[in-house]
Amino acid sequence: MKIKELMSLELFKTCKLLTENIGLDNDIDSAMVLEALDIENWSKKNQLILTSYYAFKDLTDAEITIFFQKMKKLGVSGLVVKTDRFISTIPTRLINLCFEYRIPLIKIEQDISYEKIILTIYEPLLNHQGHLLRTYYDVRQRFTKVERNLHSFNQIMETLYQLTEFPCTLKIPTLSVDIHYGTPFENYIVSEKAYIETTEFTKHHYERLRLLPFDGGREITALKAEIKTNFTSECTLIVYQEKGTIDESHMMILENAIDILYERLQMEYLLKKDRYTRLNNLADAILQNTPTSLDELNSLLDDANMNRYKYYQGIAFSSNGEPDKQSKQEILTKLSALRKHEIFFEHYNYTIILYNLETPQQEIKKEQLLTLFDPTMIAEYEWTISLSLLKEKKELKEILLECLDTIRFNQLFRIDSIVSINDLGIFRYFMQENQIQQLEKLIPDKLYDLWENHYDLFLTLYSFFQSGRNYKKTAELLFMHSKSIRYRLNKIEHLLNIDLTNPIQLVNYEIGTYLLKTKRRDNDD
Repeated sequence: MKIKELMSLELFKTCKLLTENIGLDNDIDSAMVLEALDIENWSKKNQLILTSYYAFKDLTDAEITIFFQKMKKLGVSGLVVKTDRFISTIPTRLINLCFEYRIPLIKIEQDISYEKIILTIYEPLLNHQGHLLRTYYDVRQRFTKVERNLHSFNQIMETLYQLTEFPCTLKIPTLSVDIHYGTPFENYIVSEKAYIETTEFTKHHYERLRLLPFDGGREITALKAEIKTNFTSECTLIVYQEKGTIDESHMMILENAIDILYERLQMEYLLKKDRYTRLNNLADAILQNTPTSLDELNSLLDDANMNRYKYYQGIAFSSNGEPDKQSKQEILTKLSALRKHEIFFEHYNYTIILYNLETPQQEIKKEQLLTLFDPTMIAEYEWTISLSLLKEKKELKEILLECLDTIRFNQLFRIDSIVSINDLGIFRYFMQENQIQQLEKLIPDKLYDLWENHYDLFLTLYSFFQSGRNYKKTAELLFMHSKSIRYRLNKIEHLLNIDLTNPIQLVNYEIGTYLLKTKRRDNDD
């Protein structure tokens, strides 16, 4: 109820409003008789204060001013002064302060009791609150029926539109939900927004939006609510006030709609979590604990909808750093989108995606992945993305082994961020026999000493091998004179006790040089 509605009540028709049109639209939620100065301990926002002014008649101007400042800060709706035999007229200073602080002042004659005043104020307030409670109950019953019928987001929004007759929009990007009922407002932009304070009948948070059309037409307002859950970062409900005004009854409807939307979002989260767990377990059973029985394997593949085609391929990724959840999800999303039929398994230190491919031509190549990812993001967290070879069903068990072997090798002797099992060359056979530590035994001791204590000479030797053992190309690669290169290589021959013209003698040294260079590459490149 507002001040102007209060003045239209029968009891208040004989009363006098001494502050003209000030505060006529102030809301009244409650009323209280007050004959004390400590208003901050008793009053609250949108409350009508009733007083005889007797307790204030001896206050100084400074004290009464402080009292008005407190009323203004609290958001008091207005002041009702009841005259009696002690205070027959309202002092001018009180009236002036009401004008100054924009607080409505109502004068009531002494023959009207406080009891009558309170009852007159509370009767419409209680009726209104009873109406709101009935509205809430009725709306809740309506939405409960929708809920029992395995409600969809469309059903919820349709019910909201039917109950309010206000155009409304729901957007949930993570679920690809974009629903609108009523007049579309696509050609409008938000020019202003402000948060709305919650009331005793609202628990959700709302923003009031001011919308302006591109064509310069009539502006409208809207209410926006963000619904937050465990799994969706954005869920936005907007109700447009195209013609009418959203009152408290409509807010009851909105409150119920948001409750039911939240419950639906939670259900989506639980279903998604359950599906993720089930598919993750299936992928684990297929890739990590591959059944030896073909019937059992076929059953698992059928459950995962991965038994459609003849061919399979795996891509795994892991990090040497501590990546954030977002970068990991970005890689998984991009890899999962490469082919239609896929399933993935997440281990605590790696993730692997299994693809079911119709033809060999659908095999995912390293070149395709190189164009898919941002090199900066890959380098920041030292990601390794590994590809298996194309396999048939009987070779499924090898997919996980190939991917993990490639990751392990690349983390020790870094070849590249994106690596195929073929990139390992002859070293893959060491991986298959779990003999990766044996690789270091291929490196001669003197070459280790060169790498650790004479790295400039080691780099010269590496460049010499990289240039096909060509002195001129080595000099160009290192931006040095060819005589300097020959001098360095002669020194290397002496330190290693080798003949650089003997290809058989150089096999171990060349392999060892490449292995040592990849181990040190992160510090030198």
